[in-house]
Amino acid sequence: MTAFEDARFPLTVAEGAATERLGELAAGAVVCTMPEPWALVADVVPAPLWMIQAGSVELAHLRDLAAGVPPGGRAVVGLGGGSALDTAKFVAEATGLDLVQIPTILSADAAFTAPYGYRDGSRVRYGGDLRPVEVIVDPALVRRAPPRLNRAGVGDLLSCHTGMFDWRLAVHEGRGEIPWNPEAAALGRRVLDELAAMAPEIRRVSDAAIRWLAEIHRDVGAGCIAYGARFEEGSEHFLAYCLEWLTRRSWVHGELISWCVVVMSLLQGNEPERAADLVRATGVDADPEHLRIDEDLAVRALLELPGYCAREALWPSVVEHLQLDDAEARRVVRRARELIV
Repeated sequence: MTAFEDARFPLTVAEGAATERLGELAAGAVVCTMPEPWALVADVVPAPLWMIQAGSVELAHLRDLAAGVPPGGRAVVGLGGGSALDTAKFVAEATGLDLVQIPTILSADAAFTAPYGYRDGSRVRYGGDLRPVEVIVDPALVRRAPPRLNRAGVGDLLSCHTGMFDWRLAVHEGRGEIPWNPEAAALGRRVLDELAAMAPEIRRVSDAAIRWLAEIHRDVGAGCIAYGARFEEGSEHFLAYCLEWLTRRSWVHGELISWCVVVMSLLQGNEPERAADLVRATGVDADPEHLRIDEDLAVRALLELPGYCAREALWPSVVEHLQLDDAEARRVVRRARELIV
């Protein structure tokens, strides 16, 4: 078995699988969720041992949540979107319980990545190395989420477009602390090719799209474990982190990342039309007006980005080459929106 195959999380995609598993765990479950996803199952599953309302992923808050878990648990269950799934990872690490992940939307890859994301003073940080005993994707639950949230699952796939460019650039310039890996690059290219082929299904949020999004996110997560995350994370994520730091706001992750991919691909000179075509074809809502990112905020983030990346010691990328003034930043922001809409 290869390192990649070994890193693929156990995955079940089946109608009714989520409620069946929650029923099996019953009073031994520590469920990390939010009101909306819990409402989808509350009438048909037993009350869990302990319920944690996810939301803030500030480190101090997560520590308080984990400290409150009573004894007697069998497994920590993440039920919901990224915040619930990352909270479940943190609580599972703190308590030593098994981890079961049940994403009810496919807007990000949190169910299939080993680290959890958290905030420390509103700065993005990653920690842990959590491997779930099972990830369950129940199409009956996923279909009930707003379609735009599932289309947002495009973001952490589309980021391969800009992430691989930044990685290749850093290696070419001798700034790459992570050597180029042909297997990781082949995975990134496959993700983008399959994304283009699946775009009409993703727009419809069909059952085929739900299954594909689950399986491809599992592959990306396995790639991150086996090869490192450089093939799917670069300057597009850095711009998103910078925006979150500047505003102390949060967005639907995949929608924000999709917009950032188009912006950064323009600055990379890296087929921005291809990135924008995928955004439009899949229907992910990356319009900055929808995201409430006005031109002044976008420009401010671009001008702040080099300093932010330096302070946070983020991976080398095209950012170190940027020499933007206000006028050029505005041109890029306007052009990105023209491509998207």
